[in-house]
Amino acid sequence: QLLSRPSLYHTGTCHVEDEKPKRKPAKNRTHPRASSRVVMELYLAVLIGVLLPVLGTAAAAAAADDDDRTLRIHLVPHTHDDVGWLKTPRQYYYGFNSTIQQAAVKYILDTAVAALSQNPDRTFTYVESAFFSMWWEEQTDDTKSLVKELVANGQLSFVNGGWCMHDEAATHYMGMIDQTTLGHQFLKKELGVVPRV
Repeated sequence: QLLSRPSLYHTGTCHVEDEKPKRKPAKNRTHPRASSRVVMELYLAVLIGVLLPVLGTAAAAAAADDDDRTLRIHLVPHTHDDVGWLKTPRQYYYGFNSTIQQAAVKYILDTAVAALSQNPDRTFTYVESAFFSMWWEEQTDDTKSLVKELVANGQLSFVNGGWCMHDEAATHYMGMIDQTTLGHQFLKKELGVVPRV
């Protein structure tokens, strides 16, 4: 509706009327949803502008000549649930304090396991052992058995498997090793798996 009105124009993050605003917005203040939308738009621009042409070139090369020069690209969609970036881990897990960010990791896992159990062709790749361990402790023995079956048949897999997906630029290597070890120990103990990727 807003876009169809001729008195509006698009600024990139919100719609603004040609008329004077009733009150002035605060200076140097960005709404969290506006900034996350800008980040998403940049991400999509990079994906569309860089990755897709590379994939198209790689596919064309593979079709034309399947020799040692063929570039093989593997895309692995997976979770990236921050363990304490903008909110506490419990706030992220249960979905509390949605004024900062809307996230409720518990429901991602609930939904994924339910969807996987309904269709053996579905797969799901999870990363953060911290949230998975919180979820795991709340589950019944029946659900734990179901999850073990999903892992065994390859529907549910883990990549990285660290306690969190650590930052690669600002984290000390000992922190990376420690949190990865903690996550791998949990997954090995509870599910009998250790991520290879």
